[in-house]
Amino acid sequence: MVQAAGNSENETTEQYYEGCGLNKKSRALAKLIREDQDQLRKSLSCSSLLSKIAQKKAEEMAEAGKVTHYGVWGSPNERLIKEGYRLDIPEDAVGSNYVEAVQGGEGIPETVLDRFKNSYQHRVHLFGEHDFFLAQDQMGVGYAYNWESPHVDYWVVYIAREKASAENTKADEK
Repeated sequence: MVQAAGNSENETTEQYYEGCGLNKKSRALAKLIREDQDQLRKSLSCSSLLSKIAQKKAEEMAEAGKVTHYGVWGSPNERLIKEGYRLDIPEDAVGSNYVEAVQGGEGIPETVLDRFKNSYQHRVHLFGEHDFFLAQDQMGVGYAYNWESPHVDYWVVYIAREKASAENTKADEK
């Protein structure tokens, strides 16, 4: 279980988790995922870029009334790359999904987490239950609401790993 630094529960959530989501519900789900007793990652930091991409995707799903991994941007992996995230995945995996969990129809973060935990594929990804996913160390969460859409509530969670910059790689080799 990963713990966040802070003097109080509210300070921890509001300050530390600001980079994990653009609204209270997305930050609440990020906190639940990060601090869950089943979380195997030793480090899972907030990425404001992943949060912005997740929010945009959640809003697109709410507008379309669909809960889907694929859209106008292609696959989830392609979306992150096209939005400027330097995604660290095998080249042959670009058209797939190694980074995204989506859900619709539930507005309570604790219930969303429970549904993710009860889905094998989502649980393995979100809690790092496979070495590939365990190495993913950045998270961003999006939440959108549209009363006139079929699912009303739409959630997107990105957990990914960024490629090391060429400068960092050269420094590590020395």
